[in-house]
Formats: sequence, structure tokens, C-alpha cells
Amino acid sequence: MSAATQSRDACLPDIILEISRAPDADKLVALFRHYLDKMSLGPFTLAEISIAGENWRDNLILGTVPDAYLAEYFATNSFFDSPTFRATQYSCKPISFEKIFDMALLSRRGHKIHSRAKSAGLEHGYCFPLKGRSCRPTLMYISGDFQDINAQTLMIMEMVILAFYRRASVLFPGVKREGKRHEGGLSDRERETLSWVARGKTDWEIAQLLEISERTVHYHIENAKKKMMVPTRLQAVVEAIRNLEILI
Repeated sequence: MSAATQSRDACLPDIILEISRAPDADKLVALFRHYLDKMSLGPFTLAEISIAGENWRDNLILGTVPDAYLAEYFATNSFFDSPTFRATQYSCKPISFEKIFDMALLSRRGHKIHSRAKSAGLEHGYCFPLKGRSCRPTLMYISGDFQDINAQTLMIMEMVILAFYRRASVLFPGVKREGKRHEGGLSDRERETLSWVARGKTDWEIAQLLEISERTVHYHIENAKKKMMVPTRLQAVVEAIRNLEILI
């Protein structure tokens, strides 16, 4: 190992290096649980959501929050009204459960979700927003008393969580779509026409707006569908948004 590598590694908490080398999910979870145990924190769950229904176990979900709680959470479609997920979608920093579950701001569904979390012993703690793959809603959920956790420790914890998610993403790369998506992405004109499709415009209206023929509009939309590897223009819009090819 070079001197530069040794110097770099010396600046990182040992837990980050250990997590980055975890051989499997069980070891990864055990390492993070041990890290939290030292601060009397937990249970915890990393959640990267792509499916919100009965097949919730097909999501990337790793941690120590009981399966029974998670099963009820997804069975009741709580994800769509989840105060935790909604809060982390609009924040780039850790948020305490106390702020998330502000009683004055919760909807009726939010109150029910909070009540179930409280019954499961998950009333106090923090949520850590993460940038999910393919823009999927992703967070780390850590329960426990954070009163004695200072700002520096919280920042280090964020680094450890990022290492955890990165390693989990390596261990669970996800199901890849059959075939190969066009590596170059959409062209400027394809993005432009698809953006207007997303706004509900017809081919004729798009042609008038861009001062091109309807045939040309149709050509660019068909190309976008092929590149997104989907059969319909609606699916092309959804895929383009997910992959940050267009913004609406």
C-alpha cells in the first residue's frame, strides 16, 4: 500500500473501510448495527423504493426494523402518505422524527402512520435523505435518542450511511432491463419534443410551436421511445423524467 493510500485511509473512520469491504448483506447489516450499538441507537433501515405494493421485499431494504412492521407499512400503502419519505424528498440534510411527525402538520393518514411507528418503538430518531439510483425515493431510517449526538458525529454518521448505501448498491445491483439502452441519451430535439408531450401537446401543436413538420415531430418521439426502450410515448416521458433526460 502506498504512503498516499495509507494517509487517505487514516482520515476515514474504520467503520467506513469495513463497510466498503462487506462480503454480503448479513455482514453489512451486522457492521452497521454494531456501529449504532456503540451510541445506543437502532433499529435502522435503508430503503430504496421502486415497488410500493405487496412485492415490497423486491425493494432494496436492509436493516433491523422488524419485518412485521414493514409488511404492515406497505400493506396499508403508507409509503404514499409517509411523512418520512415526503420530508426527505424535500431536504438534503438529516431530519429528526420530531420535526417529521409535527402533529400540527400531519394529515389524518400521517397521524395513523405515526401511531403505528410509535407502537413499534420507532417514535424517536432521524431520517437521512439519499440520492437513490434512477431517482428512486431512498433514505436511511435510524431510531433512537439522538440528544447526545453532536453535529460532528452526525456528519460522520452521514458518511458511514453513504458508504453503507454504496456497498448495498454493489451487493444488489438490481434487475437490468433486457437489451441495451442507447448510451448517448436523447438528442436536444428529442428532449424538446418529449418535453412538450409531457405537457399534453399533440404532434400538430408541437409542430406549430417548434416550426417543424408533424412528421418530424413523430420521428423524434419514435426515436426517443426506442432509446428509452419502451412501447408508448407516455412510458417514454416517464423514463425520460426518471433518467433526468427531461424536466417538467
